[in-house]
Amino acid sequence: MAQKKIKILLFIPSLTPGGAERVMLFIAKNLSQEKFNIKLVVIGFENDTIYDTEGVEVIYLKHQNVKNAFFDIFRLFFVHRPHIAFGSLTHVNYIIGLVSYFFPQTICVARETIVLSIRDSFKGNHKAQTKKKGFLSFLDSKISDLAHQRINYYICQSEDMKKDMVQIDKYAHKRITTINNPVSEQIKTKKDIPVKKPLRFITVGRLSKQKGYERIIGGLSKLTIPFTYTIIGDGTEKDRIFKVADYYKLTDKIEHIPVSKEVYEHMSSSHIYLQGSFFEGFPNALIESLGIGTPAIVFDAPGGMNEIMVDGENGYLVKDDSDFVEKLTLLIHKLDNFPPKKVSSHVLKKFGWKKIISDYENFFERITS
Repeated sequence: MAQKKIKILLFIPSLTPGGAERVMLFIAKNLSQEKFNIKLVVIGFENDTIYDTEGVEVIYLKHQNVKNAFFDIFRLFFVHRPHIAFGSLTHVNYIIGLVSYFFPQTICVARETIVLSIRDSFKGNHKAQTKKKGFLSFLDSKISDLAHQRINYYICQSEDMKKDMVQIDKYAHKRITTINNPVSEQIKTKKDIPVKKPLRFITVGRLSKQKGYERIIGGLSKLTIPFTYTIIGDGTEKDRIFKVADYYKLTDKIEHIPVSKEVYEHMSSSHIYLQGSFFEGFPNALIESLGIGTPAIVFDAPGGMNEIMVDGENGYLVKDDSDFVEKLTLLIHKLDNFPPKKVSSHVLKKFGWKKIISDYENFFERITS
């Protein structure tokens, strides 16, 4: 008798560029079709999709706002009766939690994407900034708490995130596990270090304060050698970041690409990946660049950096602005000691896509057994 498949609905706001989007699509594409019946539910619109969804059953709900999709999500639960509802990003997770009250047999799993306390600290007094007055704010808070209580399991991307969550009262008694993000199955390690004239640096990520572009640009301004710096990503801080670049007279050295389907090609042709983030969940672009064989200079910060970086093997962790310049200069001079195969070894072994998909499959089987 054939084994009954585990039915999973995966929920994501959109398939626009982003780490959470890539990971959820990766899961949908690679879970065993013999063991699982998977549907990827996108709250937004097909026209916004930038990723290849071939081989995945995608359901587009065509809503701008997650809250407006409540009844469509309810209908999906009713029709498909999933064993597992799995969401990524907080506002999606809460709607899934609320709908799940009507389907008590469904196991509700939420994937967190950031180190929560550090995010709130970075923004200043998060509660003060987001506090609203009146009954609607009170009601919204109570509904969020209710949704949170229905979530059965939380998946963290890094040990930093897990350690942080268990210190927060409302998560302290939740079932929390860590499954790292994968190096994409599409990643191929390059054979050789590119020709070094000029040196090419690269960063991939949203143009936001969190990503620390200003301290990268400030460090690059102290270099005396020819270089170019490619930034792939877009965001609300674009104008401010490029004002900083203009201040340091580096605008002509920066190539800005808002969106690209050739990110891996750009990573492969670069010599060094630069990450300035003040915090992360688990940086997809960093592990992918390392998997390609491009070493990195990374500011030490919460979010798995200490799990990813091995000093002297795939680049260097740095503690501050002066250390960034010092280690970047060191890596430039020792670049021949960082062949792609050596650079990629650690992340491919620890975060290779086959290992991570196996971790997910084992997790889903365990919670439904």
